[in-house]
Amino acid sequence: MRIYQLIFVFAAFIAFNSCSKDDSIEITENELDNRVQFDQLKVGQISKYVFFIGENYDQQGTNSYNYVTDTMVLEVFDEDVNGFLVREYLTPGSASLHDANNVAFADMNVVYYLNNEGGKLNLFSKDDRLITRLFQMSSQNEGTYDLMEMGMMEIKINGWTTSQPLYDGVLEGFTTNYRQLNLEFDNLNVLIDNRDVMLGGPGNTHIYSEKYGLVRATSYNASTGKGFGWDLLP
Repeated sequence: MRIYQLIFVFAAFIAFNSCSKDDSIEITENELDNRVQFDQLKVGQISKYVFFIGENYDQQGTNSYNYVTDTMVLEVFDEDVNGFLVREYLTPGSASLHDANNVAFADMNVVYYLNNEGGKLNLFSKDDRLITRLFQMSSQNEGTYDLMEMGMMEIKINGWTTSQPLYDGVLEGFTTNYRQLNLEFDNLNVLIDNRDVMLGGPGNTHIYSEKYGLVRATSYNASTGKGFGWDLLP
């Protein structure tokens, strides 16, 4: 199954300042029950993500990225023999529903399956090709992510880049004590997939775990250094 990516990025600049940068928020078990957890998927879980636009990805440790007022919801709404049905949709106040062009097909509900069989998270569509706007998959990724902790190599998160921003190919590792929008995470998997860069396409990075679900997904152009991403909201 070939994966098609339906996100297009245009210029937008609206600062997102809903949280103080000085205070950390510890995620409690009750809050986890309400978020999409890859190891304990259940109907009713909801996670929300804020969109950002970045540049200078080729410069190590750049903080050249800005949040904009687009919020994507990932909701587990049903379950059948194939797995858990999830849908992605923008919240009513999102800029792309009001003349901005940050997210393609902004008024569309995207529906697909998630399951966690065999220690892996699997994304798939039963009838049509897989479409997702949160997960930034390469053309060679069938929608599968290892959920076991990737303890072989530590990867630092520097701004919206990593310590291996333009690694040529696939690199799996982990990051510890990662902080994002006032949330602090003890240990997360990092998957860098730059296989499409060699074909003139984008690279992408996912930061996630079976406990916290998807924490960050980014897509970037190696030649221009520009890109975008989604960050898990507190």
